[in-house]
Amino acid sequence: MDPIRNPYAPGAGSPPPDLAGRDELIASAETEMQRAAAGRFAKGVVFHGLRGVGKTVLLNTIRRRADASGYAVISLEVPQKRSFLSALLPAIRKTLIRLSTLESLRAR
Repeated sequence: MDPIRNPYAPGAGSPPPDLAGRDELIASAETEMQRAAAGRFAKGVVFHGLRGVGKTVLLNTIRRRADASGYAVISLEVPQKRSFLSALLPAIRKTLIRLSTLESLRAR
Protein backbone atom coordinates (compact mmCIF):
# COMPACT_ATOMS: atom_id res chain seq x y z
CA MET A 1 0.00 0.00 0.00
CA ASP A 2 1.12 3.54 -0.73
CA PRO A 3 2.50 4.89 2.61
CA ILE A 4 1.18 8.38 1.88
CA ARG A 5 -2.42 7.31 1.28
CA ASN A 6 -2.46 4.60 3.99
CA PRO A 7 -5.41 5.45 6.32
CA TYR A 8 -3.72 3.79 9.30
CA ALA A 9 -2.75 6.67 11.57
CA PRO A 10 -1.70 5.37 14.98
CA GLY A 11 -1.76 7.78 17.87
CA ALA A 12 -4.01 8.31 20.88
CA GLY A 13 -7.27 9.54 19.40
CA SER A 14 -5.78 10.94 16.20
CA PRO A 15 -8.50 10.52 13.59
CA PRO A 16 -7.71 8.69 10.38
CA PRO A 17 -8.86 10.20 7.09
CA ASP A 18 -11.64 7.60 6.94
CA LEU A 19 -13.36 5.41 9.53
CA ALA A 20 -13.62 2.57 7.06
CA GLY A 21 -15.83 -0.29 8.15
CA ARG A 22 -17.19 1.51 11.24
CA ASP A 23 -20.55 2.66 9.85
CA GLU A 24 -22.41 -0.29 11.38
CA LEU A 25 -20.91 0.34 14.83
CA ILE A 26 -21.76 4.04 14.69
CA ALA A 27 -25.31 3.33 13.48
CA SER A 28 -25.75 0.78 16.28
CA ALA A 29 -24.65 3.34 18.89
CA GLU A 30 -27.08 5.91 17.47
CA THR A 31 -29.90 3.34 17.61
CA GLU A 32 -29.13 2.61 21.28
CA MET A 33 -29.11 6.34 22.08
CA GLN A 34 -32.50 6.77 20.44
CA ARG A 35 -33.88 3.72 22.29
CA ALA A 36 -32.67 5.14 25.61
CA ALA A 37 -34.20 8.55 24.81
CA ALA A 38 -37.51 6.82 24.07
CA GLY A 39 -37.40 5.06 27.45
CA ARG A 40 -36.65 1.69 25.90
CA PHE A 41 -34.01 -0.82 26.97
CA ALA A 42 -30.64 0.05 25.46
CA LYS A 43 -27.67 -2.30 25.34
CA GLY A 44 -24.26 -1.16 26.49
CA VAL A 45 -21.35 -1.58 24.12
CA VAL A 46 -17.71 -2.28 24.88
CA PHE A 47 -15.12 -1.57 22.21
CA HIS A 48 -11.98 -3.62 22.55
CA GLY A 49 -8.92 -4.23 20.47
CA LEU A 50 -5.23 -3.72 20.19
CA ARG A 51 -3.64 -0.34 20.69
CA GLY A 52 -3.94 1.89 17.64
CA VAL A 53 -6.96 0.27 15.98
CA GLY A 54 -9.24 3.29 16.47
CA LYS A 55 -11.25 2.65 19.65
CA THR A 56 -10.80 6.21 20.93
CA VAL A 57 -11.51 7.71 17.51
CA LEU A 58 -14.71 5.66 17.31
CA LEU A 59 -15.81 6.76 20.79
CA ASN A 60 -15.05 10.42 19.97
CA THR A 61 -17.09 10.14 16.75
CA ILE A 62 -20.06 8.70 18.66
CA ARG A 63 -19.68 11.37 21.37
CA ARG A 64 -19.72 14.19 18.80
CA ARG A 65 -22.85 12.77 17.18
CA ALA A 66 -24.53 12.41 20.57
CA ASP A 67 -23.62 16.02 21.47
CA ALA A 68 -25.00 17.22 18.14
CA SER A 69 -28.24 15.33 18.81
CA GLY A 70 -28.68 17.01 22.20
CA TYR A 71 -27.65 14.12 24.46
CA ALA A 72 -25.73 14.80 27.67
CA VAL A 73 -22.37 13.08 27.31
CA ILE A 74 -19.73 12.41 29.93
CA SER A 75 -16.27 11.60 28.63
CA LEU A 76 -14.19 10.05 31.35
CA GLU A 77 -10.75 8.54 31.59
CA VAL A 78 -10.00 6.90 34.93
CA PRO A 79 -6.40 6.44 36.06
CA GLN A 80 -5.54 2.95 37.32
CA LYS A 81 -5.01 4.09 40.90
CA ARG A 82 -8.40 5.80 41.14
CA SER A 83 -11.75 4.09 41.56
CA PHE A 84 -14.26 4.40 38.75
CA LEU A 85 -16.94 5.73 41.11
CA SER A 86 -14.70 8.45 42.56
CA ALA A 87 -14.02 9.69 39.02
CA LEU A 88 -17.60 9.31 37.81
CA LEU A 89 -19.45 11.15 40.59
CA PRO A 90 -17.88 14.61 40.02
CA ALA A 91 -18.43 14.25 36.27
CA ILE A 92 -22.11 13.40 36.80
CA ARG A 93 -22.52 16.31 39.21
CA LYS A 94 -20.96 18.73 36.73
CA THR A 95 -23.23 17.45 33.95
CA LEU A 96 -26.37 17.70 36.10
CA ILE A 97 -25.52 21.29 37.04
CA ARG A 98 -25.00 22.14 33.37
CA LEU A 99 -28.33 20.54 32.44
CA SER A 100 -30.09 22.34 35.29
CA THR A 101 -28.67 25.66 34.11
CA LEU A 102 -29.81 24.98 30.55
CA GLU A 103 -33.32 24.14 31.75
CA SER A 104 -33.58 27.30 33.84
CA LEU A 105 -32.43 29.36 30.85
CA ARG A 106 -35.10 27.73 28.67
CA ALA A 107 -37.75 28.46 31.28
CA ARG A 108 -36.85 32.17 31.20
